[in-house]
Amino acid sequence: MNHNKIGVGILVLTTLLVGMVLIPAVSAQEEKDYSVTAEEAFKHANADMISFIAADAPGFENWTGASIDSKPVELYDINGQKLFYQFSVYKEKKLIGTIDIYANKTLGNSFNDITFDPEPYKAAEAMKKSKEIAKKNYPTGEIESTKMVVYRYPSIGAMTLVKDKTTGVEHRIFVDAYTLDEVQDKPVTETEPGVWSMYEMKLKSGVEENLKEWEKSDQLTKSIEQEAANKGGQY
Repeated sequence: MNHNKIGVGILVLTTLLVGMVLIPAVSAQEEKDYSVTAEEAFKHANADMISFIAADAPGFENWTGASIDSKPVELYDINGQKLFYQFSVYKEKKLIGTIDIYANKTLGNSFNDITFDPEPYKAAEAMKKSKEIAKKNYPTGEIESTKMVVYRYPSIGAMTLVKDKTTGVEHRIFVDAYTLDEVQDKPVTETEPGVWSMYEMKLKSGVEENLKEWEKSDQLTKSIEQEAANKGGQY
């Protein structure tokens, strides 16, 4: 599979911050719901694409004229919370990339990653298989949910949560969305692959600091939107 990615630390938009006045971050006390809507995320995805193209960032040479599908795939964390929105980018009806935008402001800067020429994953098949395994392994259990998750970044798969009706114990079944192989629900070690929460990893920076980073990216998005509007939507 072709996963040409741009890491968050590689493409930093510092050059686009020159001359822009950023509004101070909103304190945590002023806001309770930190979830990001798909509409908000779409604006951030567009602003990111515009900024990378304008900055002549590596890999974006042929992205001029591309458009983003406003209906993203919603990917969750293994803790059950929505992690990010994955937007598909098309040019001349061909999928040329994806842009991931975080679904919660407490996770920091809204931009997660961009993938060039992504290989479509088998979401429906992975979800079906994870439910089949859950029913087989826990025949008396009750399936509570099945979601597409990031189980070990950047790996994506289906996670089925099944609850034992007798003991009340919950079990998670993971199936990789590319290989359709079952992934064992165990911690990652030096020798064995497992699953880990990207959500929890992102929160290690601290909620307050992450909220400030999200606010900066939001103000940058608004500045880019305004500049694009002033130029008639052309960049």
